[in-house]
Amino acid sequence: MTFLFDAATERFFSPCGRIGAVSPIIEFIKEFLVPGSVWFLIIGATTSAALLFGSARKRAVGRTLLVGLVTLYWLMSLPAVARGLQALQLDRVSAPPADLPADPLPIIVLGNGLGGYTALGGRIELPLGQTAMNTLFALNRFRTHPASMVIASGGAHAEGGSSEAAIIRDALIRNRVPADRIIVEDTSGTTREQAIASARIVKQLGAQTCIVVTTPQQMGRAIDLFAREGIKVLPLRAGSLLWSLDGASPWWRWLMPSTVARAVSRDVIYELMAWPYYRVRGWVG
Repeated sequence: MTFLFDAATERFFSPCGRIGAVSPIIEFIKEFLVPGSVWFLIIGATTSAALLFGSARKRAVGRTLLVGLVTLYWLMSLPAVARGLQALQLDRVSAPPADLPADPLPIIVLGNGLGGYTALGGRIELPLGQTAMNTLFALNRFRTHPASMVIASGGAHAEGGSSEAAIIRDALIRNRVPADRIIVEDTSGTTREQAIASARIVKQLGAQTCIVVTTPQQMGRAIDLFAREGIKVLPLRAGSLLWSLDGASPWWRWLMPSTVARAVSRDVIYELMAWPYYRVRGWVG
């Protein structure tokens, strides 16, 4: 049996990456150069170790880099730091479900990755944790507003594999969402493509406003991408394990390093890195 693992978030993912015309340089940065990922740690530690075998000046630089790298990862792994980084993005995405209008607006579920197992010529694909959370939050909204249309958005990650949208659709149907209330958008390979394709469907439904369900980290970029397509987004941020820590939690839990906290910190930093690229390309304002 073979399976693949997302080293950045300790989660499984499909083997061949997302299908789509994405710059190899951008893909390289996303895979290897985002602080908080395992690859960034490996590359940074290897570089620091190599410098330790050089001249006195290089050894000093290597020690400084190594200390900085270890400190960075310790800080990013603290729930208090991760929550603080998330809070930086919540000024635009903080509307709770109770504050959303009662109108049956289209509900767009953005896929955030699939898990994949292959063996003996077969394949089983599952939603990653965040894709599952997005789907559950959309499901909860639909149950209180069953006249809404749900748009499942996300393409395939591997040639011949299932799309994110198909996996989301199947999960919704298993939770008794009628199939005729679900629209599958399975052509997109990036967040921008999800926004363009989903916005087109929203317009075909005769709407100019929709509810988008995704992570707090991704929501700000999603809002601007949909705005570029002439669609107003009402954000419904999907929770994560980190949000289970609330004000009633013992203070020391916020200072206990965790994989989830590091993954959240990494995702926030990824979004901060993505903004300049999207602005240069003219995709967001």
